[in-house]
Amino acid sequence: MVLKFFKTYSISVLILLILGCNESNKKSKQQYPEELTQLHENVLNYYLQDKPEQQTVDHLLSILQEDGSWKTIDYTTKIKSEWPVKNHLKYLQTLAISYNTKSSKLYKDKTLSKKIHKSLDYWLKHDFLSANWHDQHIGVPKFLLPTLLLMESELTKTQFDKGIVLANRAKIKMSGQNKVWLATNVLLKSLLLRDAETVAKASKAIQEELKVAKNVGIKSDWSYHEHGAQLQFGNYGLWYLENMIQCYAFVNDTPFQFEKHKIAILRNYVLEGQQWIHWNNSYDVNALGRHLYKDEQQKKAARLKVCLEQMKQLDKAYSEEYDKALDTKMLSGNKHFWKSDFHVHRRKNFYFSVKMSSQRVVGTESVNSENIQGYYMGDGVALLAVNNKAYQNVFPFWDWKKLPGTTILQDTEKLPIIKFRDFKTNGEFVGGVSNGKNGIAVMDYDRDGVKAKKSWFMFDDTIVCLGSDISSDKNAEITSAINQSFLKGNVVVSKAGNIQKAVHKQKNADLDWVLHDSIGYFFPKNQKANLATNILVGSWNNVAERYRPILLTEHIFKLWLSHGAKPKNASYSYILVPNASEEKMKSLYKSNPFKIVNTKVQQSVVSSDEKKAGIVFYKKGTATIKGGISVDAPCVILLEEKSDYLDFAISDPSQKLTKIGVSIKGNYSIENSKYINGKTHFIIHLPQGEQAGKTVQLQLKRN
Repeated sequence: MVLKFFKTYSISVLILLILGCNESNKKSKQQYPEELTQLHENVLNYYLQDKPEQQTVDHLLSILQEDGSWKTIDYTTKIKSEWPVKNHLKYLQTLAISYNTKSSKLYKDKTLSKKIHKSLDYWLKHDFLSANWHDQHIGVPKFLLPTLLLMESELTKTQFDKGIVLANRAKIKMSGQNKVWLATNVLLKSLLLRDAETVAKASKAIQEELKVAKNVGIKSDWSYHEHGAQLQFGNYGLWYLENMIQCYAFVNDTPFQFEKHKIAILRNYVLEGQQWIHWNNSYDVNALGRHLYKDEQQKKAARLKVCLEQMKQLDKAYSEEYDKALDTKMLSGNKHFWKSDFHVHRRKNFYFSVKMSSQRVVGTESVNSENIQGYYMGDGVALLAVNNKAYQNVFPFWDWKKLPGTTILQDTEKLPIIKFRDFKTNGEFVGGVSNGKNGIAVMDYDRDGVKAKKSWFMFDDTIVCLGSDISSDKNAEITSAINQSFLKGNVVVSKAGNIQKAVHKQKNADLDWVLHDSIGYFFPKNQKANLATNILVGSWNNVAERYRPILLTEHIFKLWLSHGAKPKNASYSYILVPNASEEKMKSLYKSNPFKIVNTKVQQSVVSSDEKKAGIVFYKKGTATIKGGISVDAPCVILLEEKSDYLDFAISDPSQKLTKIGVSIKGNYSIENSKYINGKTHFIIHLPQGEQAGKTVQLQLKRN
């Protein structure tokens, strides 16, 4: 122990301690060994770059009490979710940054220094503990260590030693983001202790999690998993990104810096993953995970933009790519995340996503009394946004058994509280196909005795939504929800070509189309639909128990289809039309833009000009599209006519097949194909391992 002490402290520090120069543990930048000097400078610069507003500092000082506590904090609470006592350390860090920022009016202010020390002593004396392991091992060191580094030259030996005791609770262990958090705490603590050897170990441990992982972490499709095979873009995945960029900044240009191939992985995670779910300065609800909090879409979007700005400065060779990503409407296209049963279709003026789950992928979770109504959040929730306020703060008013896009049993039972592992559906055939511009998502749904074959055909500026083989033996109504959102303006409805405006309610009505808040809902076969625009009572406490049970009211628009009780082979079809107008909806009614097949063995959509088509084969068989396409196994196919070839994209949603045999009418040039009796026959070898479920895209050239 004595040897380690002498090894990790510089000679000048030891002399001060030996001579007993009061109880001050004064260390300056020059007292760091050479291999740690740049790291120390990087760390301080990282925290000091985020100068707090003087108004914020003044407010914190106004609520700081004589004993060093803050009057707004209940220090007795043991609440697990967002433990509020931890705010003490956040506030303390803010004051320490202000104190050390040269442009601050309180720079090196003696009165402020005394208050910082008083508040630090208050925490060190009481060592507050929550009921959540995360706070002691991760949260407390995360906010305490920067303050110790910023105030290091003024710390007493007692403060330094007690701080290290608390920081020692963080050990390098676990995996995924938890490991990154813990290792970062160890890195900062080791920097304080001048322990270059452990700094190197911590940096290595952090970089070990910067990989395409088979278990938790970044996946091969650039999504992110934590708590099993579960999409975690918006909670662990965003924390992971922030923490990785932070560590990248810490160790940049030091002996502990990130390896180039690790930086490339981080870059791809930003540009091929996180960027896709950030549109119009709003973060996709389907990617928030369990964090369905107030204003969370905008908060997470703002955090992601900070990450993009930081990467632009660190990863300078790709600054143009990060600039494009910062303009969140520039990215236009379609992407299926095959490891996460998640699909995104976006253009400059709208954003659409579908979140699914299967026997492979966990749909959602509830932890720390968060997302307590989210039982169906992974069951085909399909959300369409035409502005950045879509679904913002609607959660207290949602009917959680009629989530947009889902087919759900309408029983009277309270929704179960889900756990954070292995909450999957029974479906195997769940996935999607994408050619980068358009795509298809499919979900052979099976949960709690309700079954349905559901698909979403995303073609340019329309989304065709199909459901077939809907069945249940439950003696309760089954519904397919289309949307739930805040009521904004009038609802316009068309029945048999007759338009009605300012409509408030429809019950099992034969509708041509509905228009609300610039989104059109077109029914190709005069679907019997239900519409309600009610003032509803809700509470954030019903979403997450961290909120007080205060009742709120809002006017809500709700549109859904009813299949009755115990349906057998029921179906639906509707088309979502973003940025719609009355004229556009009238035009759709006059010239139905798609030919649709919607059976229990096959779902297909063909554009009226026959240039775009998609087929979901639930069984091997033949579709009449393009004169006849046959497959020898279930799959999803997307076709698009080009000037001199047919763009052919195919995938295996079951992720079990090694190959698929295809035949298509016509003579096409493709490797290892055979032209027999007017048809081209060929075998497609499918991706395996971590790439299973990924789209295979071919160009079928005409002979």
